[in-house]
Amino acid sequence: MKTRRDVLSEAVSMCMQELYSLAQPAIDWDSFVEENRLYLNLEKVWENSDKKISHFDYCGPAPFNFYYLPKDVMKEVCDSYVYAYKIDEKQDFLDTINILKEYCKCPIVSKYVEGHIDEDGNRYPGYRDYDHPANLEKEIEKLLKELYPKDNRESLAPLFVNKFFEFLDKAGEFYNFNAELNSFNMTVYLGASPSSNKEAVIENWKKYKNIDIVIDDSKYEENEEN
Repeated sequence: MKTRRDVLSEAVSMCMQELYSLAQPAIDWDSFVEENRLYLNLEKVWENSDKKISHFDYCGPAPFNFYYLPKDVMKEVCDSYVYAYKIDEKQDFLDTINILKEYCKCPIVSKYVEGHIDEDGNRYPGYRDYDHPANLEKEIEKLLKELYPKDNRESLAPLFVNKFFEFLDKAGEFYNFNAELNSFNMTVYLGASPSSNKEAVIENWKKYKNIDIVIDDSKYEENEEN
């Protein structure tokens, strides 16, 4: 059985694979994983070596610094996974608050309509239906009228409702629990995702691999149009 951690790990993995499918120069995900594995192994070798040469001088920066993807394209891809895997807890909370407010304005309850037999002997089975009881404002009006029958305090009902909605909005502003979203963003954006610094990527290929590469930004313009 999959845990929530498994689901989030899958979201990160699938997102990273899509990011590298769009990156330049082109590289498939398995090849990038292998590059990263070799890089990390080399790092361990040089850390334990007595040689004075540094790992960075030997093989350059981490593999993700050799692949480019524009920030806006990366954000679009990442946002699609945040939406698909329901990672944005904050938005879910705000949506719930809006549902509560709308329910207070127009409540709905289920009811069961009993079956019956009409005058001609036709049998009609029972069924589930819905009903709309009085909304929160009307219920507060009724309560105030019962408590203060001579003071006409039921006119204060809208103020009570507005104050309640105000507290719901304050709760939405205060509870910024986005642990899953923060974890996802840190893993992807601050992890091994492609670099958005095109000039640095071109320079890394030239300096550390002696290869001149060309990055075609029109690829992403065409991608956006499609």
